[in-house]
Amino acid sequence: MNMTDKGRVGAPGRRPHRGFYLLAVLPALCGIVGMIFILVTGLSDMDDGLEQIVVPGARELALTPGDHTVFLEFRSVVDGRVYAVDDVGGLAVKVEAADGQPVATRMPVASSTYTFGGRQGQSIQAFRIDKAGIYRVSADYDGGAGPKTVIAVGQGFMTGMFVLILSALGALFGGIVLSIVGVAWVAWARRRTPRQA
Repeated sequence: MNMTDKGRVGAPGRRPHRGFYLLAVLPALCGIVGMIFILVTGLSDMDDGLEQIVVPGARELALTPGDHTVFLEFRSVVDGRVYAVDDVGGLAVKVEAADGQPVATRMPVASSTYTFGGRQGQSIQAFRIDKAGIYRVSADYDGGAGPKTVIAVGQGFMTGMFVLILSALGALFGGIVLSIVGVAWVAWARRRTPRQA
């Protein structure tokens, strides 16, 4: 037996130790840690990407060109205060440019929902702007009374959420697949190498 064969794990005459099974499991553990890290950091960044507005009320937002979605947060937290509503019938959202020009709103192409950090939201309106600037976003009950609640304005939020989930799942299943391959290799190497007397 030459030096190369002697130093190679799984080479004839050398049976891999059972401890290699533990090494083979490491990628799966790393995948779990990676998934948690991606979700924690990603959700924190996405939280910052949603501009909350307590309504009835209004807020001026610096918006960039493109499509924006307005979400109604049935469960929300703003400045430490919890908001929870079940019925917001008649709530109307309005968007205006800095010069008072109204921006047309529409129903979202598809309904989107999210739940994270004690917040639960559903898309209710969408609008598109062509010029970056300050826009006034407001909502009320068409002049009537209604419970205080929270709306949130985001751009590309659901796409970002989809990418985040795929990245987290990729890290998890990537690690699991590597571990399965590793365990299978160790088992194969141990089986093809006779136990030394």
